[in-house]
Amino acid sequence: MIISAIKVKQPLGEFYIAKIKAGDLLRISTSSVARYDKDGKLKGNQRPLDPKRLKAIANFIMSDEMSFPTSILIAANIDRDGGIVEKQDDRWTVEKTNTTDVFNLIIPDKVSSLIIDGQHRLNAFNYADSSCKEIELVCSIFLDLPNPYQAYLFATINGNQKRVDKSLALELFGYDVENEPQNTWSPEKLAVYLTRKFNFSKKSPLYQKIKLAPLYSELDEIVNREQWLLSTAAMVEGIMSLISSNPQKDRDMLAMKRNSIWGDKTRQILSNNNRPVLRYLYISSKDDELYSILEKYFWSVKTILWDNATENSVILKTIGISVLFDILKNIIEKYDIQDSYDLYINKIRNINYSSNYFALSGGGKTKLKRILRYQLGFIQKHDLQESDIKFLQGIIE
Repeated sequence: MIISAIKVKQPLGEFYIAKIKAGDLLRISTSSVARYDKDGKLKGNQRPLDPKRLKAIANFIMSDEMSFPTSILIAANIDRDGGIVEKQDDRWTVEKTNTTDVFNLIIPDKVSSLIIDGQHRLNAFNYADSSCKEIELVCSIFLDLPNPYQAYLFATINGNQKRVDKSLALELFGYDVENEPQNTWSPEKLAVYLTRKFNFSKKSPLYQKIKLAPLYSELDEIVNREQWLLSTAAMVEGIMSLISSNPQKDRDMLAMKRNSIWGDKTRQILSNNNRPVLRYLYISSKDDELYSILEKYFWSVKTILWDNATENSVILKTIGISVLFDILKNIIEKYDIQDSYDLYINKIRNINYSSNYFALSGGGKTKLKRILRYQLGFIQKHDLQESDIKFLQGIIE
């Protein structure tokens, strides 16, 4: 198959804009669902297909108002595992034409490309009338795009859209951190790396406690899903709150004007006014020290709070995790880094975390934060609400 395409040059690299019939694209492409292997390494970059959503899109495809004006992103010469197709007969090739920036793409009649973004739009054609497969789709085609950039494009495009799981988008921001210089990691990438370390290290207080966003087909034998306590997003955002006031700004600054594949910009170029409280450790790439602080803190939380909590306890929920990170910031700001955090966690062990008080009329996180800060001496009684005082007196159950 030969198609005409326009070459586009952007900072990430060159790509081609072309139109391909839905049926042809289905025949020559595949997708790779994000999943972890048994070593805890993330593979793939896509959400699992949702049949209900596919059928809904198919109904739209068969309607008179059907239109997909935005591009489907394609990584050509990439197999399902994200590796580059090496066999020459199986590769897409480019031929020049007599028109500036217009080229012919010669495509083998076999699976030879990976869908980076748009897999639901494309696969919905399998649920529509066969005649719909003649519909042309706008495609942005990258040749030989490295695996980390496939994930980065997907996460960047979808990270702010509600329909994409936030945990998945955050995990994909840190897709290939092990192969990048550590001192170039953005706050997201470091937070994702530490989150994975907490989840996969058997010596961690959070071993198998963090709910992963991708599929777990290759982890079923080693993951006990009943132990999950918190989402990747909750953990990543908590860690980021300790090291960056504006993670996106930090990420963009590190990525700006790169001179090589990973760039020459390190964390040292970022501003450091010791806000947030552990930013200086991030700036100086003291990641092991940062991990050690969090590890000690969560061992105290686990042994004193989590191990004694009931199933419906707010301290096991996302708002509880978020408040625990806020409390850690308060402790370090007032008392500095500690060898053990048992003294502080013991001061909040007798709170009734299963009370409906944290669910009634909303604002549960704000209520929990006020009460824990009061118990730890960070605020005074006059800073509490009347309902907080009644709760502490046992009047509100």
